[in-house]
Amino acid sequence: MLNVFFNDEVLTAEGKICSSLGIPAILLMENAGLNSAEYVISNYKDKILNEVVIVTGKGNNAGDGFVIARHLVNNSVKVKVLTLFRETELKGDALVNYNVLRKLKNEYIKIVHCRDAKELNKEIHSSNRIIIDSIFGIGFKGTPDKRMKDIFEILNNSKYAEIISIDTPSGLYKYDQITESINADVTLTMGVKKFHSLFYKGREQTGKYELINIGIPGSEFTKFNIRKIFQTEEIDVKAMKPVRNINSNKYSGGKVFILSGSEGLTGAAYLCSMAALRSGSGAVITGVPESLNPILEIKMTEVMTIPLAETKQKTLSMNCYDTVKKKADWADTVLLGPGLSKNEETMDLVRKTVKENNFNFVIDADAIHAFKGNLNLLKKRNVILTPHFGEFADLIGKDTGNIKENFYALAESFAKEYGVVLVLKNSPTVISDGKSFYINSTGKENLATAGTGDVLSGIIAGLYSQSMNNLESALAGVYLHGRCGDRLFEKDGASSTLAGDLLNIIPEIKKELSVFEN
Repeated sequence: MLNVFFNDEVLTAEGKICSSLGIPAILLMENAGLNSAEYVISNYKDKILNEVVIVTGKGNNAGDGFVIARHLVNNSVKVKVLTLFRETELKGDALVNYNVLRKLKNEYIKIVHCRDAKELNKEIHSSNRIIIDSIFGIGFKGTPDKRMKDIFEILNNSKYAEIISIDTPSGLYKYDQITESINADVTLTMGVKKFHSLFYKGREQTGKYELINIGIPGSEFTKFNIRKIFQTEEIDVKAMKPVRNINSNKYSGGKVFILSGSEGLTGAAYLCSMAALRSGSGAVITGVPESLNPILEIKMTEVMTIPLAETKQKTLSMNCYDTVKKKADWADTVLLGPGLSKNEETMDLVRKTVKENNFNFVIDADAIHAFKGNLNLLKKRNVILTPHFGEFADLIGKDTGNIKENFYALAESFAKEYGVVLVLKNSPTVISDGKSFYINSTGKENLATAGTGDVLSGIIAGLYSQSMNNLESALAGVYLHGRCGDRLFEKDGASSTLAGDLLNIIPEIKKELSVFEN
């Protein structure tokens, strides 16, 4: 797991780590600058046609920029440093590194003070393919003044240049802010990832996100990660315990019972059922309204379907409860929701199933609506809840704007209060068990298409039936789902993926990740 910190909490953690380990802060700046320079040289050698331009502020972010400049010069790369503040305004480690740079008197380095955007613009030429933003980093809050707005505009409009921001794009301090910031192509973040660079505008402005080693082990940051926010990695999924062995049979490999489907929504039942099978479950039984059963029997040859009593609207009726209970007793995991509709009698069935039983539940889609005003039914149950923002907002009585603004706090408090594992579908998706908060690191915009959520709930249910661990299943399921999407993104681009395409990719990615495999 990678540590993730809020911007305004990183420096406090670094200070405590430096104090506990006896590391001088200037050494962190040296490591940050050295490794950033090495990244630039390794990845942009062909683009350095003339000189690298580094635009600096006056704080520690500027100090990183001065160190980067020195190490680029040491590798015979021409560098032009454009300072936006006078030398007398520099202080601390930034001033130390500025003085070292100034005293080099090397033909590869040029330092120019720019009082305003007009002077800055004169120093940037079309031949400058790399511009490094080392102005503010995480040290900025509020609204940039006119001078800085003009400077941001000049840099963002540099047609031929690639902008590399150091730590975080200058001017960016919150993921949903409306004020101006640098629009980076790449951001080199120091030591730990920053929360506000992972979502919404922050994600857009950050561009490609690379973690730079500053000489502090991740385990040290973990000690001071008081919010317990992490980003999942491939290694985390691979570490999850294997399940199947040589003596496995279809019933020992994980059994899933699904309540799904209504008129016009048989596709949801198909997608989640097949995803559960593809994720490793040995047997899947899907209960559907009886009039829809012939359709799904033809569509799903590997999944066992059960025709259940239905309402006049061709949704599941309370009259099927005894059959539902019997099949749920058989299963290791029960998935409720995809394509059920919000018919009130069907919602009563969902509530009764959860209220009167203590199965391993995955509750998705329409079934989530059943608990609006009945949230206490979720307590003391083994539940993975998988809403998107709209469903979550409806469930807790807020609008989606409130969710977007406060999703970290709302997700964590909800999971803690009701004792569930919450999978809040977002870009990227986040997971919380009320103790820690996890940010998924896979998935791209091609997953923004109908039915992909049904596939996700099926994957999670399939994994849950094998591991019997709700948090692991949620983390692995979301990661696997996103990784499948990434593979299809590489193949088909950003807007041609169908939800059904994911089904045939699951085995390939699952094998690569060894998800619950020997």
